[in-house]
Amino acid sequence: MKREPAGLYILRFIMGFALLAFIAMLYWSSVTIEQNVRDLKASVDSLQSDIFNVRIEIDRIRAPSPQKEPSFEKKSDPAPESPNLFAEDKFYSTTLPLMLGDDFSPSGNYRQATIGRPSNLHPFSQWSQVNEWKGLCQATLGTSHFGIYETLGPEAAYRMEERINEESGKPEFWLFLREDLSWEPLRQVFFSGTVSLDPRFLIQHPLTAHDYKFWYDALMNPFNQEAGAVALRTYYGDVESVEAVDARTLVVRWKTKNIDGKPRVRYAARQLTAGMQPLAGFVYKYFANGRKIVENDEDPDTYRTNSVWAQNFAVHWANNAIVSCGPWRFEGWNERRIKMVRNPGYFNPLQALMEERTTSFKANPDSAWQDFKVGHVDTVSLSPDQLIEWEDFLNSDLYARQKEQNLEAGRIDYLVRSYSYIGWNAAKPYFQAKEVRRALTMAINRKRIIETILSGMGVEITGPFFVGSPSYDQSIKPYPYDPVGARLLLEKEGWFDSDGDGILDKEIDGERIPFSFGITYYVKNSTTKAVCEYVAMALGEIGIDCRLNGVDLADLSAMFDDKSFDALLLGWALGTPPEDPRQLWHSKGAEEKGSSNAVGFANEEADEIIDALEYEYDKEKRIELYHRFHQIIHEEVPYTFLYTPRAAFLYRDYVENVFIPADRQDLIPGANVEQPQSTIFWLRPHA
Repeated sequence: MKREPAGLYILRFIMGFALLAFIAMLYWSSVTIEQNVRDLKASVDSLQSDIFNVRIEIDRIRAPSPQKEPSFEKKSDPAPESPNLFAEDKFYSTTLPLMLGDDFSPSGNYRQATIGRPSNLHPFSQWSQVNEWKGLCQATLGTSHFGIYETLGPEAAYRMEERINEESGKPEFWLFLREDLSWEPLRQVFFSGTVSLDPRFLIQHPLTAHDYKFWYDALMNPFNQEAGAVALRTYYGDVESVEAVDARTLVVRWKTKNIDGKPRVRYAARQLTAGMQPLAGFVYKYFANGRKIVENDEDPDTYRTNSVWAQNFAVHWANNAIVSCGPWRFEGWNERRIKMVRNPGYFNPLQALMEERTTSFKANPDSAWQDFKVGHVDTVSLSPDQLIEWEDFLNSDLYARQKEQNLEAGRIDYLVRSYSYIGWNAAKPYFQAKEVRRALTMAINRKRIIETILSGMGVEITGPFFVGSPSYDQSIKPYPYDPVGARLLLEKEGWFDSDGDGILDKEIDGERIPFSFGITYYVKNSTTKAVCEYVAMALGEIGIDCRLNGVDLADLSAMFDDKSFDALLLGWALGTPPEDPRQLWHSKGAEEKGSSNAVGFANEEADEIIDALEYEYDKEKRIELYHRFHQIIHEEVPYTFLYTPRAAFLYRDYVENVFIPADRQDLIPGANVEQPQSTIFWLRPHA
């Protein structure tokens, strides 16, 4: 979410010249003291960082030499007659090496900033930032080709086959893992003095098929109530079984549906299977002293059903570390930042093009912006209210000096895969009629929100899919801003001012109820506050009393889960294609506590489309279904869709490969990813 414009601070000179001079001297003294304090704090921060790095180096020296456990016997081999569903990614095999040149060597520390600090690094964290870090440090079975959605390339598994099970006659996926991937050792320095690690955690362990089955079992364990696990069950709930045939072979079986007389798995099954993640069995099955949490775990479904293990997993001793097996290796974190270093042993060296990645934790977007201006971070995303400051910075003496040192800054704008909306709780008497929800939408000038509050950094939208996706029906036009028409619609639905108090009312179940409700939002986000203030004013102009209800994250989350709000302003981050509307829109979640369908939307045709999409493979038919679904949402108006935000991404010129893949068809034919991808950034040496 974006921040509202900062307030103006006015210095009032109300005293005579002598007093003004005295104040000026005091001011100069205070500035000097403040600058000394800042310099001292910077020195302390630098010293703390140096101490932290020294501790890591000492721990590395003291740790036992990395050793691998013995390999496991292999019981299965690929079937030559079955095609490999993974295809080589030409960008990594051909294009990127040419872009880098023969003399390229990874170097430098890529410095970023993020707002807030997660409380832990749990494998099923709800923090998107934690999942991003985990994605850098671990390896899924397969991955999309760079810049192209709905493609499949190899990662931890070099081969994926679709076979027909001889007994059931149903399709199943066989995946064959590489033999050169390992879990990196943990280090004692990652943990507090109360945790003493058994030596088994201080050596390398092979990454095996058992780690992927363990992840699936942990995900599906009903006693695992971590938010990330609950969300993922929506996507993996149709998996019938996951079997580790041996250390290098995994078989994933999905539920099927008979289509034209043949059993067929879900359309997204291939993509979801390739996207399965590993969970380090050598860590999360054990206490810190090396003893197993569940002593007798011979039953293959132990970790899918055991409540004792799940309870210990929720508060596991390793929840403040990321166990690494990918192109990047977790190097520790503290109150100020998290650090990762390049894994030189990873099979694809082009997935890590710097030596280090450091992300600082900031209290607010302004802190991150200030760090970029003085060169403490290499990239930053600006909020709309900072765009004027960006123009001022370009004309400042500070930036002039930076340009002399070859530290120019670049900017790239792009649409974020997300949207902001107002959700109307269908259980409340005010919002049960779609005509009323449409009237509320018509009373809100979304273009004004974009132009004034977002400084133009957004686009108006009409539905639940990313505005740049083929699934989004471009033919659907936004409801016009028409407060007069909105008032007429409300009158047709029985809402009018019967007592002359300026507030519309209606008789419901024998009682006359005023149109008065609260709109809930995150109180510490200045942009959402500004939007809600405008909405309350706009609705007030047509006779609706809209009260502001700013709450903290904990209360917002509780109200969302309990569906105890009237209306709320939030945003959804959109996943990668293929789009799956089930989590937000299926009627099964309409009355379910904690479901993402918080507004209680229920529509029989929408449910049928959601079910049909899961097994529809024809591209054109899928687009037709998506567009019809978009039309239903537009007609029913469970949300007032406000905007998709546009990000202003700033970077220093020494950060190379900053581009939008979809704009570089010369490099990536067929690219459709419309956001810059930091995984291919590299740093040119600079002063």
